[in-house]
Amino acid sequence: MIGRLRDLPRDVREQTAAAVLDRQTGLAQDIASMLAEEPGLDAAAWRDCGIVLLDLLTLAIEEGEIDSRRGAIHDLSLFAPPLSIRDIIHAAHRVERVVLDELALNEQLGATSEPWPVVAHSVRAATLEVIGAFAEREGAHPPLRDPLTTLVSRAVFDMVLAQETYRAHRHEHGVAMLLFDIDNLSQLNASHGYGAGDRLLERLGIMARRFFRTHDWVARHGDDSIGVILPEATLDQADALASKFREMVQQRLVLIDHKTDKVTNVTVSAAAVGTDLVQADIDPGYILAEAEAAVLRAKMNGGNRVERVALLPTSVTFIGAATLLGVTVREVVRLVRGGALRASRRGRHFHIDRATIEEYRSRRT
Repeated sequence: MIGRLRDLPRDVREQTAAAVLDRQTGLAQDIASMLAEEPGLDAAAWRDCGIVLLDLLTLAIEEGEIDSRRGAIHDLSLFAPPLSIRDIIHAAHRVERVVLDELALNEQLGATSEPWPVVAHSVRAATLEVIGAFAEREGAHPPLRDPLTTLVSRAVFDMVLAQETYRAHRHEHGVAMLLFDIDNLSQLNASHGYGAGDRLLERLGIMARRFFRTHDWVARHGDDSIGVILPEATLDQADALASKFREMVQQRLVLIDHKTDKVTNVTVSAAAVGTDLVQADIDPGYILAEAEAAVLRAKMNGGNRVERVALLPTSVTFIGAATLLGVTVREVVRLVRGGALRASRRGRHFHIDRATIEEYRSRRT
C-alpha cells in the first residue's frame, strides 16, 4: 500500500525524477494551462506556483522526502492572496495529474513498463510529501494520515479516488475500490471493552498495509472500515483480492478475553466495486455510495462475505443511449430536445445522464 516515499527503490525514483526534469518546460506549460482558470490567483501567479510545485515534486521523488524548512516551501507562502492548505492540495494534485499523464508515455518508465507501478506510486507519494511539508510550515495539520491506523486519511482517499477515476476515463482503463467493515463491532466493544474496536482497527490496518500492493491506496474510511483504491485493476482482480483479505482476517484477527481465555474470531464484510473500462464519466461519489451499499448488503446477508458490484457509467454517449433504449440516435436527439432525456456537456461532447434513461424506461413500460 502507499507508504513512505524514501522506502521505494532509489534507482527508480532517480530515473523518474530525471524523466520529469527532461520534460520540465513542457510540463510547466501544461500545468500553467490547467491552473490558469482556478480561483484565488491570476494566471501569471498560478504559472509561478505550478513551477514551484513541480520543482518540489521532482525533488521529493529524487530525495524521498521534503524538509518543510526548504526555501521553495516558503515560496508557496508568498503568493497574494495567500494560498490555503486546500488551495495547495488542489493545485498539487493537478500537477500530479499532468506529471503522471506525461510519464505514462515514457518508453522506459511508462504505463506499459515493468516499473510503472513504482513510478506512479513515487509521484503520488511525493505529492503527499509536498502537501505535508507546506502544512507543517504553515503550522497546520491537515488529516493526511489517520493517527490510529497510520493509513492515509479519508480526505486523501476521496481526492485519490477522484484522481484515479479521471485517469481511468482519460486512458480508458479500469477503476476499482474495496471497502472492508468490521462485523458486529458494537457487540465486540460491549463484550471486550470500548478500546477493543480501536485495537481491532489498528491491527486491521497493519494487515492491510502488508497485504496490498505497493501502489495501492489503503485508507481509514470510517469509524470501523478501511477502503482500498486499486489503480488499473480489473473487477475480477479486485474481487479476488477482497476475498483473500477477508479470508486472512477471518483466520488471523482474533480477540481474547484474558479473564476467561475465550477466543473470538473477527470477520469483515466487504465490497469489491469497479469496472474494467471507463468510457464515460463516473462520479467518485457514486463509486463510494455503491461500495457502502454493497457492504450493508453483505452485513444483512450474514456478514463475512464479499459483495461484488460492476459499475455503470453515470452518463453515456448518444450512441450508448440509443443502444440502451433500442432506438435510433435521431430518436435520442428528439427525446433530448423534447425534455424526456437530460444531456450535459462532457468535454467536447454531450452525454445523456443515465438516471434520465432509467426514468424514461420506467415511464415507457
